[in-house]
Amino acid sequence: MKLNFAIALIIGLFFSSCNKQQEKMMDISDITGESERYKEGDVAVTEAHEVVDTTIDAKNWFVNQGIAVKTLEYRSDRMFPDRFGATSMEKFTLYTVNDTILYSKWIYADSAKVMNAFTNWTNCFGDNCKTIFFGDAQNFQRNPMQVLINDTTLIFIEGNQSVDFKLWSEFHDVENDKEPWNYVIEQARWSKARWYNFPEGKRTILEL
Repeated sequence: MKLNFAIALIIGLFFSSCNKQQEKMMDISDITGESERYKEGDVAVTEAHEVVDTTIDAKNWFVNQGIAVKTLEYRSDRMFPDRFGATSMEKFTLYTVNDTILYSKWIYADSAKVMNAFTNWTNCFGDNCKTIFFGDAQNFQRNPMQVLINDTTLIFIEGNQSVDFKLWSEFHDVENDKEPWNYVIEQARWSKARWYNFPEGKRTILEL
């Protein structure tokens, strides 16, 4: 009799425990509620953001001032003047109908920093680390190039075939009308460089 009573008590406690456990279990929706925006099974749609192609503005910057650029790419290659604390720099590969042009521009805090970057560069210029003395009419490199220097800016332009010195000078005269150039260096393909300075604002062959 006692054994039957004990078995009945154990079974009763077991079912009582199960009922309490079921009472404690709740659907997560009882707490959070069903989202009015996304029903079960719906996929959240991420809002699309338009990707702005900044090369278009850069291209127009050249085209609007007479440089017939068809396409343009940013460059990230390291160059010697990068080492001398430029406050900003711009590097582009410009594709025209007839040529590919590398355009590099560094802005420095003052003229001392510009000339420090330039003179260090010409002490070890190019892949062969050629030393070029200031004003020296020698060949910098095989490809044609133009270098422009003023109190804050150093610009280097290199073409595969040719560089239109007059066109680029006019382009930069517009860009830098408040800061005239101190020196310009121009070298045609396989030729010796010509150096110019600007006493009283007049372009003159540099004489040392």
